[in-house]
Amino acid sequence: MKLVIVESPTKAKTLSGILGKDYVIKASMGHIRDLPQSGKSAKNGKNKVKRSGKLTVAEKAEREKARLGIDIAHDFAPIYEVPEKSQKVLADLTKASKSADGIILATDPDREGEAIAWHLSELLKGTFERVVFHELTKGAIEEAFKHPGKLDLNLVNAQQARRILDRLVGYKLSPLLWKNVMFGLSAGRVQSVAVRIIVERERERQAFKPEEYWSIQGNFVGSKDKKVTAELVEHKDKKLEIKNKEQTSKIEAELNKAAFSVAEVKKSERQRKAYPPFKTSTLQQSASNVFGYTAKRTMMAAQKLFENGFITYHRTDSITLSEQFITTARDFIKKEMGAKYLPDQPEIYKTKAKNAQEAHEGIRPTNLEVEPSQLTSKKLGDEELKVYSLIWKRSIESQMLPAVYDQTTLNIKSGNDYLFRANGSVIKFEGWMYVGKHMGIEEDPESLNELPEFAEGEKLDLSNLLSDQHFTQPPARYSDATLIKALEELEIGRPSTYAPTISTIQSRGYVTKEGRYFVPTDVAYVVNDLLVENFPEIVDYKFTADLENDLDNIADGKKEWVPFIRAFYEPFEKELVEKEKTLNKHDVTNLGEIGEKCPECGRPLIYKLGIYGKFISCTGYPECKYARPLDAQMDADGNEVKQDYGKCPDCETGVLILKQGPYG
Repeated sequence: MKLVIVESPTKAKTLSGILGKDYVIKASMGHIRDLPQSGKSAKNGKNKVKRSGKLTVAEKAEREKARLGIDIAHDFAPIYEVPEKSQKVLADLTKASKSADGIILATDPDREGEAIAWHLSELLKGTFERVVFHELTKGAIEEAFKHPGKLDLNLVNAQQARRILDRLVGYKLSPLLWKNVMFGLSAGRVQSVAVRIIVERERERQAFKPEEYWSIQGNFVGSKDKKVTAELVEHKDKKLEIKNKEQTSKIEAELNKAAFSVAEVKKSERQRKAYPPFKTSTLQQSASNVFGYTAKRTMMAAQKLFENGFITYHRTDSITLSEQFITTARDFIKKEMGAKYLPDQPEIYKTKAKNAQEAHEGIRPTNLEVEPSQLTSKKLGDEELKVYSLIWKRSIESQMLPAVYDQTTLNIKSGNDYLFRANGSVIKFEGWMYVGKHMGIEEDPESLNELPEFAEGEKLDLSNLLSDQHFTQPPARYSDATLIKALEELEIGRPSTYAPTISTIQSRGYVTKEGRYFVPTDVAYVVNDLLVENFPEIVDYKFTADLENDLDNIADGKKEWVPFIRAFYEPFEKELVEKEKTLNKHDVTNLGEIGEKCPECGRPLIYKLGIYGKFISCTGYPECKYARPLDAQMDADGNEVKQDYGKCPDCETGVLILKQGPYG
């Protein structure tokens, strides 16, 4: 009897149905061991270092080691502990391991999974084997168990390095934010960069000045009552830019006097290829665009699909597909949709990312015969079914021929050299787009408009003109989909980090959501500006991307993790010590002048960030303590009008006042 350890009960249940009675399958419930959360010992429940009186240098070092869970003086050695919630699980695994003939570590096929397996091997006694599989199917499991291997310590070291790096940044920078901004804030290697991206986009929007422009459409009638609507695009062979109503009226007057004819009819054939299979980031983007799902919601659904054996592993940078799946997909397409949709040769997709973290496949169904239409919410939850539909559809489409369009461009010219243009397209061959029809999905992949047949030189009558006023729009705020795309393009973060990063910046109060879009809070501006000015490398896009690449090199065995951490930490710690001396909370939380003078001392008033949000304060603080709420009412002389809320109903000697608290 062998003991098999996975992360979750769902995965254990699925594996039990495949492996049979020769194995006992247990779940570790995620990480069994980790760095301590707040410097407290899981064994003792408290830090043994004294907390009052003057500390010696050695005591300070010991206290810092306990707080960080890292022994900086001894090559950044991590001090792992089993948290209270995992102690019962560990006791159960220890008991099961004693009676087992061997222990098989079957955790996920990535850095986190490898680290969980390594921690288990450190805590349990026995003979260990490591099996790796990318899908929970009978064939994949049997093959993996025929060829067990050993732990990949390079992956373990990469995970440890990432964990230690993030702990050093977070636990060292956060107290600085508490002291100079407000308590409870956090900084992070990836989260702070994500906040910077959102803040910079919002500032672009604030600086944006909309410009007016106009468009003119013409409705034309040809012979046999053929009708077409076209857009005015050129005048005298130059692109036409219409900037105001006066210019529009002048052009309309000229057009109403003109004669029109068909100057050119251009017909062409174009193809639209299918999208490649999903990787983590594109699945999150697609689920956001189609269903409005957050990255976290998508990953929770994908996790359940993987653990129940419906899809391959869902944390991946890869878009490649196995030969076996491609063969199966081609057979399925030929049988269910017709050979005319199959290319002569299989479609092969190659991952373009420089440092794709794991070597497994893109995200695909484990069994194409299990179509989404065959599943119900009883077998899969509504969210899992929707995410599965996306994955199933994309995987099939990726192996089919391109869609083919007949495109027509119609140029209509006036006698006074104005050019109108109409574009139309008609699907000639559906190709991969047939999958939607097969699934019973109504799709409009792009605006299709079939134009009537016109001959070059044919005379047209202008029936009427339609003019519209427009204004240029600021760059759009980031959504889950576009933020993940931006992070990926900057090579910041990896498949496992996108969703938790977005969740963190929301839970920490750096961003709120308006509909699907992220809006930075006041505290985001303050913290971002503090970090950009004082710790530029921490929020520098290239520096953060280079750190990710270094972690990939550690995972590949090309770099040692201790020198990597030391090279980062020593200049970082030096900078921290300097900033501790020079940073001033009053300056840091200054959000700019309001354009008024202080009624008490005459110095400029500023917006300030306080524990309960923005308020107005005097720049002369602490000498001048004048302050007021943002919504305070002022009289003609610039003095605050105190609103009368009456006397206290309990004591009748005090008066009631309106106060701002943490909840409003």
